Amino acid sequence: KMKFKNLITLLFLFSASAELAIGRLFDERLSIFGINVSVVLSLIFVITSILFIASIKKVVMSKAKKLLFIFYALIVIVTPILWSIFGFNEFGFLKFINFIVITLPISIIVLECLSFHEIKNLFIILLALVFVLCFFAITGIFETPRPDGRISILGGGPITFARWMGYGVIALYFLPIKKTYFLRFSFIILFLIYCLVSGSRGPFTILLLIFMLYFFLNFRKIFLRFSILFSIIIAVFLFSNLSKDISELGRTDRVFLNVAKKGGSNQSTQTRYELAQRSLNLIKSYPFGIGAGNWQEIANRYDSTHLMAHEYPHNLIFEIMNEYGVFVGILFLLFVLHVSYSAYAKMKNNTHVNSLYPFLFYLWIFLLLNAMLSGSLDDSRLLFITSCSILVNSPLTLKKDE
Repeated sequence: KMKFKNLITLLFLFSASAELAIGRLFDERLSIFGINVSVVLSLIFVITSILFIASIKKVVMSKAKKLLFIFYALIVIVTPILWSIFGFNEFGFLKFINFIVITLPISIIVLECLSFHEIKNLFIILLALVFVLCFFAITGIFETPRPDGRISILGGGPITFARWMGYGVIALYFLPIKKTYFLRFSFIILFLIYCLVSGSRGPFTILLLIFMLYFFLNFRKIFLRFSILFSIIIAVFLFSNLSKDISELGRTDRVFLNVAKKGGSNQSTQTRYELAQRSLNLIKSYPFGIGAGNWQEIANRYDSTHLMAHEYPHNLIFEIMNEYGVFVGILFLLFVLHVSYSAYAKMKNNTHVNSLYPFLFYLWIFLLLNAMLSGSLDDSRLLFITSCSILVNSPLTLKKDE
């Protein structure tokens, strides 16, 4: 019985990690020798998820859990109601289905079924995925050509790629795993370089802010360590051709605001401003929401002379308030505040043990800020899973002698 449970757990962790990365049950891009790998992974995921959820006998509630479950319930309830009023499209339908069958069950299983080691292994498997993506980027395997020269692996956009590289940096630095300092430092630099090469300013800038926050919260403890690390990085860039080599890869010029090509960064900033402006107009006109996937069509009614090509507002809060209603958006904001406070408190209260909380806290902030700049409900899967890991009832800590 124990061996069977371990096998089911292992299958779930691998299949759930795959679903978190792919974001859909079926992906036509993942066919190998005539077999669609995504279908096999999804079948394993669905079966193991059902077994885990069926094994839940008791749910211990907290304020944050209640907010999350009410939020999930409202997403499920209001979506078909709003579709009956405003109509629906394929993009919204797939977004809704993927949220229901991937994000929702993994959230429940993480909250109620997984232990310290199992949650840790889930994030380690995701870290292994970052190594694979970075390998694909270096070798050019499965890279999707883009006219702007930015990195796109397996059809995923450069922003998504940059986020995964950022996840790799945070995981290598904060996850309590055995690693040599040289290897850890080498791969952190590699992931940073490819986060830069992606040409996406948001994830790279937020990553810098995360480590500034870490430095601020741990000034006395890490001042010497950070000073040495920073000196080494500066020396490498000054006394080698690394900076020149990096500048010739991908679209690093976009990250540094296109100083040499005036106007490029202003265009992106202006687009974000217009997305926010139309989202605010929608909040005023449709406070009860317009239904999943309907943002682009209804937002473009405000200015038919300047149509937005984006299917969503590139801000998770705006998307929730626009498509599911202001009340659902406020509920989500309350949930975010609860999780943020809980993550910080648990990190500060568990400094003396081998703990997942520092990793979860900084990952949560990283994903949350990314969701505010370029996120949507469809690609915020890891954000919700991280929040659920923070809210797990049993402590995600391990004493050194265990």
